[in-house]
Amino acid sequence: MKKILKKFPDYYLTFCVYALIGWLYEVFWMWFVVPPFHFINRGVLFGPFLPIYGFGILILLFMLDKFMNKKHKISNNLYLIISILTIITFIYITIIEYTTPKIFHISEFMSKYGIGLIIVNLVSLGLGFLILNKTKSKKIKNLDVTIILVFLLIWIITTVIEYASHFMTDKLFHTMLWDYSKDFLNINKRVNWDASRNFAIGGTLLLYLVQPQIDKFLKKLPNNRKIYITLIIGIPMLIDLIVNVISKYVVIL
Repeated sequence: MKKILKKFPDYYLTFCVYALIGWLYEVFWMWFVVPPFHFINRGVLFGPFLPIYGFGILILLFMLDKFMNKKHKISNNLYLIISILTIITFIYITIIEYTTPKIFHISEFMSKYGIGLIIVNLVSLGLGFLILNKTKSKKIKNLDVTIILVFLLIWIITTVIEYASHFMTDKLFHTMLWDYSKDFLNINKRVNWDASRNFAIGGTLLLYLVQPQIDKFLKKLPNNRKIYITLIIGIPMLIDLIVNVISKYVVIL
């Protein structure tokens, strides 16, 4: 408990960085990529923060830190199977997404293309094991596939987080921040293929490229400054949250 309290400023500042990155990403997406092509303050707060991104990254860091720091080599058959299934499934579904009419529900996708996906994965697994058995190259047998496994885990975790966040904001604030009902492979309009794929790619890049730089910066920053910055950012954010919650419930009541 003492360790968590001591590290709280680091956790909170990391949370703020990614909450801001998430807000910028969402605003950019709605302004330049998808309709309505104008500025929209995304999220439930008035300020430029999307807490779901901050919490999401912290969850990923807590869950995947030890996993990322250990090498998972392709010589392990389980890692080989998971890696092949992940890569082939990703390629297969992406090809279908851009070459066929839109498929909105997973059940519809599986009824039309599920058998093909199974066959392609089985063939790929067979080829994978054949290459490993025939080759004498130690480089192939000892290939580190940690990043592929991390990518898959981020995909699963962020999808669960997005679904839970949509459900909670819908029930608590009666606000539907996004609606994927018309998007490719959505589940109850709360999550979909495109968003989950983007989160997996973005999360992998953030953990491997951005987070090490944040860690270096925080290590150089004196503890007293961390506390001051935490208070300067944290108090307005807390007020923002309280005002926002009250205003929502006043409208509801």
